Amino acid sequence: MARRFSAPIAVVLVVAYLLAGLWPAWRAVRSVEHARDYATYHYAVKAAAAGSDPYDTVALGELARAEKTRRSVHPYFYPPPFLVPMSWSVPLSLRAGADVWFWLGQAALVGVLLQLRRWFQAPPLALLFLLATFSPLADTAKMGQANLPVLLLVVIALRQRSGGFLAAAAMCKMSPALYLTGWAAQRRWRPVLVAMAGAVALSVLALPLVELPTQLRFYLEILPGFADGDYHGLTVPVTLPANHSIPDLFNQRWPGPDDETISTTAARAARATTLLVLTALTALAVHGRDRLGDACLAGTLTVLAVITPVYAFEHHLSFLLLPLAATAGALARGRLGPAWWLPLALSYTCLAVPLRALRAVQRSVPDLHWWLQESKFFAAVLLMVACAVATHRAPRETHRVPQETP
Repeated sequence: MARRFSAPIAVVLVVAYLLAGLWPAWRAVRSVEHARDYATYHYAVKAAAAGSDPYDTVALGELARAEKTRRSVHPYFYPPPFLVPMSWSVPLSLRAGADVWFWLGQAALVGVLLQLRRWFQAPPLALLFLLATFSPLADTAKMGQANLPVLLLVVIALRQRSGGFLAAAAMCKMSPALYLTGWAAQRRWRPVLVAMAGAVALSVLALPLVELPTQLRFYLEILPGFADGDYHGLTVPVTLPANHSIPDLFNQRWPGPDDETISTTAARAARATTLLVLTALTALAVHGRDRLGDACLAGTLTVLAVITPVYAFEHHLSFLLLPLAATAGALARGRLGPAWWLPLALSYTCLAVPLRALRAVQRSVPDLHWWLQESKFFAAVLLMVACAVATHRAPRETHRVPQETP
C-alpha cells in the first residue's frame, strides 16, 4: 500500500519545488541586471583571462562599469583554481552567464540527490521532501552562489572516497578540506595524498589564468584574514542577524572594533571551540562505519564546516542537505529512536523556514527575538549532535575494503 502512494506523493513534492522553490528563484535571477553574487565569479574570470589580477576588486568594478552592469563588484576571495571551471563564462554577458549558472546549479542539485540515494540508500521521499521544503536551496540559486556544484563534488568524493573529487571541491571553496580529517583518522592515506596532489595539480592548471605570485598572495595574505572576518575587503557586517556562525555568537559577547571585524577574544574563543569539536569528531571517526555511518560522520563535519567561518549566511545552509539526508536515513533505519523525531522536526523547521517568515515571528513575539535570531545556529548544532549519535551507533567495519578512487 505504501508503494502505491509513494509515486503521487513524489509528484506533489516535485511540483511543490518547481512552484515554490525553482520558479521564484528563477524569477529573482531574471528580475535584476546585476546578477547578485554570481557577478564576482564572472568578472574575476574575465579579469584573469585578460591578464589582470582577479583579486583586484577595483579592476573587477572597472570591468562591470565598462559593461554598464554594476557600479561595483564584491571582492573575489575563492581559491585560484576555481577560475578554471568558470572559464566558460568569459565570452558571455553578465546576464547570460547568470542564467547559465542558475541552470548548472539546478543540474548539480539533481546530481546531489541522486548521489545521496546511491551512497547510502537515502529515503527517496525524504530527499524530495527536503527538495520541496528546504528554503536555502532556492536561496543559493537566487544568489548565484557556487554551493550546489561544490556540494555535488563533495558528495561524489565522500561516496567514492575519492581524493581527486575532494581536491576539486576544496579548490572551489576551501571548507571541504575539513573532510580530510575524517579520512586521516581512519588512516585512509591514499585519498588524503591524492587530494593533496590534486590540489597542487589544479593550482598548476590555473597558472595560465592566475600567475604564481598572485596564487601565493591568496594563500599567504588573503586566506589568513578570513579567521578575523577580513574577507578581502568585503563590507558585510558580522553582526548581520542572518549570520549563523560560531564566531558571530562569540562576537556578540565580545564585540570587535567595527561591524566587519570580530574581536581577538571572539576569534580565539571560536577557534578553540572549533578545535575542541573537531577533536571529538575525529575521535568518532577512528573506526570505519557502513555507508550510512560514513554519511552521518560526513554530516557532522559538514555542519562544522558551515558554522565555523565568520560568515554563515542562509545560502551556506544549503550544504546541510547532506546531514539532513543522513539523519533521515538514520531515522528510517532506527539508529535514531522515537525520542529524536520531535527535536529533529523542530530543528528542521528552524533551518527550512525562509528568513522573511522568521522575521515575521520575531516581530510577533519580541521576547523571543534573540532566540529566534539564533534558532538556525542552534538547529544546526542539534543536527550535528544527531549525526554524531547516528555515527556512533552505526556498525563498524569488520574488514576494510574501501572503494578509494583517485
